[in-house]
Amino acid sequence: MTNIYGEKLDSNGYAPSILNERNGECFVCGKGGDLVRHEIYYGTAYRSRSKELGLWISVCPECHAAIHDKVDDIDRQLKEIAQMKAMLHYGWSTQEFRNRFGKNWL
Repeated sequence: MTNIYGEKLDSNGYAPSILNERNGECFVCGKGGDLVRHEIYYGTAYRSRSKELGLWISVCPECHAAIHDKVDDIDRQLKEIAQMKAMLHYGWSTQEFRNRFGKNWL
């Protein structure tokens, strides 16, 4: 199975991340060890789009909790980074991004 851009999806529906993955390290703090996937745009409306378009990162459990608890505005910063990267990677305008994810984060 592939996404609309021809990227192969894994068995869980994830395209390769288009964000700068830190091989085996948390995207936020750089710590190694057990990591989990975090979809940048989550919730019922946008989680599957994040997965299919590679808008996810690997993070340690502590940073994952901090993202969802809105600690230090990490969640918003990640959304801004991901929007910029997606617009560059896919050639989207701000309006095209907004059409897919409901909001301009920049």
